[in-house]
Amino acid sequence: MPLFNWFHIGSNYLFSKNPLYLIFQITSRCNSRCLTCFNWKILDEEKGRNDLSLDEIEKISENYGPLLQLTIGGGEPFLRDDIDEICFLFSKNNSVQHITIPTNALLPEKVAEKIESILKKCHLNYLRLGISLDAIGERHDRIRGVVGNYEKAKETYRHLLPLKEKYENFGIEVSSVFSALNKEIMKETIDIVKEEFTEIDKHAVVVVRGDARNPETKEITADEYADVIGYLYKREEAEKRKSRFIPDFFKTIFKINTDIVYKNLKGEKWPIRCLAGKRLIIIKSDGEVLPCEILDEVLGNLRDNDYQMDRILNTDKAKRVIKKIKETQCSCTFECAVHASLIFNFNNYPHIFKEMLKQ
Repeated sequence: MPLFNWFHIGSNYLFSKNPLYLIFQITSRCNSRCLTCFNWKILDEEKGRNDLSLDEIEKISENYGPLLQLTIGGGEPFLRDDIDEICFLFSKNNSVQHITIPTNALLPEKVAEKIESILKKCHLNYLRLGISLDAIGERHDRIRGVVGNYEKAKETYRHLLPLKEKYENFGIEVSSVFSALNKEIMKETIDIVKEEFTEIDKHAVVVVRGDARNPETKEITADEYADVIGYLYKREEAEKRKSRFIPDFFKTIFKINTDIVYKNLKGEKWPIRCLAGKRLIIIKSDGEVLPCEILDEVLGNLRDNDYQMDRILNTDKAKRVIKKIKETQCSCTFECAVHASLIFNFNNYPHIFKEMLKQ
């Protein structure tokens, strides 16, 4: 099954009324207390009391239109018992091709159960499960605020391995948040992940962002980030491991993405236009819509707009915010926004293919 259906992308790009990349924070409940969390205020205050119901999510899905990439977040998304039903709605109504779900991995059995249910219910090109792992052992537990979290992460990985063997469209990723809390041991973490999580498809290192619970976690430099990313790439190149989900095109995208993040950490603007609000959109657990996870600009609430995304995006406020993003060359270290802005602007493709040839 191809990872990248070019006909699907082309037709949806031309005719979609809403962004093709949706990040949906399905709950404000969380069983972690991560020091690097950008969403911690909502998680502490709401605790799931105002989350959208499954019926409301069905209305959103029915009104949304074609969708290429869906990232299910939170909170901890697996605290919702209906996470598999939510994914099925977007598969049935929106023909979503790719679903990514990050998890703190504190619920190993439930994660495996729900992942298999999603794989059975949904017709996907791929489903990727991201295990959050910021360090090894007790250091990871301290960063995440839960004793025993590291061992739970390993247990979750073990539970998922049979599914990886069984389903060719399922992949496992380890995701590490690079911060002041782990910057001096991140290379060691990369080494141990390579040794203990041998069957993962990718190890992603992302930068702490937004309004972190502990602001001191953001005390990192561009050079520290570049050093770690360079080390990660060298390890991957040395192993020459083939991922079922990461062809050369996407390896190039990831490389360009990290280059852009590095330059932004140095204070430089992106060399490409940010398409947040145009090709990437965020739905929060209470129905609020944002252009991205960094900008504190609520475009509207789906509950107040008959659960229709296009109604919100056609408001004067949304148009004003999206125009501002373009005119100010809005830039940050939010990797998903960089990714969407690279993929969904065909003007970037000559540069992408040029970089592919170099590699």
